[in-house]
Amino acid sequence: MPWDEYKRIQDLISEETNLVSVKNFKSVPINIALVYPNSYMLGMSNLGFQSIYEKINSRCDSLCHRAFFSYGKNDISAATIEASQPIQVYDIVGFSVSFEMDYINVLGMLDKSNIPLLAKDREKPIVMAGGPAVTFNPEPLSPFIDFFVIGEGEEVIEEIIETYNDLKDLPKKEILEGLSKIQGVYVPSLYKIYYEDTPKKDIKVETSAIYPINKRWVRDLDEVKTETVVLTPKTEFGNMFLLEVSRGCGRNCRFCMAGYCYRVPRVRSLEKIIERAEHGKRFNKKLGLVGAAISDYPYIDQLTQYFIDNDIQFSVSSLRADSLTETLVQGLAMSGHRTLTIAPDAASQRIRDIINKGITEQHIFDSILLSQYFGINNIKLYFIIGLPTEEDRDIDEMIDFLIRVKEFMKCKGNKSGKLSISINPFIPKPFTPFQWLGMEDVKTLNDKIKKIKSRLKPAGIRVIFESPRLSEIQAALARGDRRTGMLLYDVYKKGSSSSAFKKAEIDGKGIDFFAHRQFEKSQDLPWNHLNIGLDKKFFLTEYERAKKGQHTRRCTKEICNTCKICTMK
Repeated sequence: MPWDEYKRIQDLISEETNLVSVKNFKSVPINIALVYPNSYMLGMSNLGFQSIYEKINSRCDSLCHRAFFSYGKNDISAATIEASQPIQVYDIVGFSVSFEMDYINVLGMLDKSNIPLLAKDREKPIVMAGGPAVTFNPEPLSPFIDFFVIGEGEEVIEEIIETYNDLKDLPKKEILEGLSKIQGVYVPSLYKIYYEDTPKKDIKVETSAIYPINKRWVRDLDEVKTETVVLTPKTEFGNMFLLEVSRGCGRNCRFCMAGYCYRVPRVRSLEKIIERAEHGKRFNKKLGLVGAAISDYPYIDQLTQYFIDNDIQFSVSSLRADSLTETLVQGLAMSGHRTLTIAPDAASQRIRDIINKGITEQHIFDSILLSQYFGINNIKLYFIIGLPTEEDRDIDEMIDFLIRVKEFMKCKGNKSGKLSISINPFIPKPFTPFQWLGMEDVKTLNDKIKKIKSRLKPAGIRVIFESPRLSEIQAALARGDRRTGMLLYDVYKKGSSSSAFKKAEIDGKGIDFFAHRQFEKSQDLPWNHLNIGLDKKFFLTEYERAKKGQHTRRCTKEICNTCKICTMK
């Protein structure tokens, strides 16, 4: 390992408080390198990553060491934090993949480690991948990964370790065949899939591999520890002890992949959160509450009041404008919050109805007024542009609304508060009612952003946005099939630059084809061999309701709608 890389890693370790018992390399039968294909700062901000790290290390037969794409510089790393060992010497290399744009980094880390990029060209180590991005559609990474975890990993990782331990001396093919029998494990090499852009795809399943592949999900959150286990100041949330409050969301926002793939909505008990909050308090950190919408937590007022009474400062990962309470906002203000962040998402009320957002302008104005009452004067709003059926009039409505918001803040006495908006292009994601649609073209999206910026700048409203060109790449990778994996391979071999993405082709098809293609409703989709518990009929019904702007009520533990995912085994 180069000295400067070793020094950076040692400096990071010196600032860590590791609550996990770290084992020496090769001191146990199974050695796993858990790899985050992005920076140390982003990886150590990821609760799922920390949860799996703790789960593996809690076993007496396995250890888990962490590795990251970079440790403070852009240089690709291939060494673990705990042992300064190259990842190729571990028995299993597990990638935790949250974002499609990190796919190229997976290839970079394999290559840097002298691990053959293509799964068919290597025997050891076994390479697995899990996380949100590959749960929804693993196909673009399937040429490079030996097996995927589809769904939540806290329980299935135990079965993977036990199965691997029984089979580790066998050839790789037999190991993978054994792993493929575990629910939630997908071994691409055992599924021969042929695409010819026809309505149907041909799938041939080898041996006794499970078909379809059923996702894994944890029924009782109180049974798993999803919280900070390695404290470090070098993260996005360096001053916080993170604690998961809930998982999944039943709001039925039709653009949101996580809302469907992480069903059933589940919450941690109030007693368990308070217990873990008291544990986190020992480290003199602000508590960071993590969940799809913290204001939706059914005991949020009781929890907030406990924090207020016990002088526990806290922050939240997300809020809903229609479920904010006075107690919650008071607690956030007490904890030093100066900005209220909420997501109207759609440009107009018409589009909010189409995506089933369930909030109105009045909800947003009420939230702003409530936050100002407690001294939270800055407002940040998230929007998505390019949503289905969006027109110029919807963008105009958004602009007019934001100007009114700014004026409202001033007329209510908040003359110094800042209003900023964040804009992201809409990417039709797998397992949503809009999965058949293509992304809007880049030029149209750029024109919309230009118009929004020019109209809002004179009003003193700050606009930040994600590049539509980068979103196009993300869309191609999110909606791709196995050919997209080979397209990614070509991009990597040509240097991984934006121009390489633009020029790359496979079978005469480039990034633009995979990002903007429309699927027929009768067509088999690249992710149809996965079963997340919601059938095609459900998504088609929601798509038809979207076209009519019809509301679908919120799904809760007490109210079961029509999807019946609660009965999934």
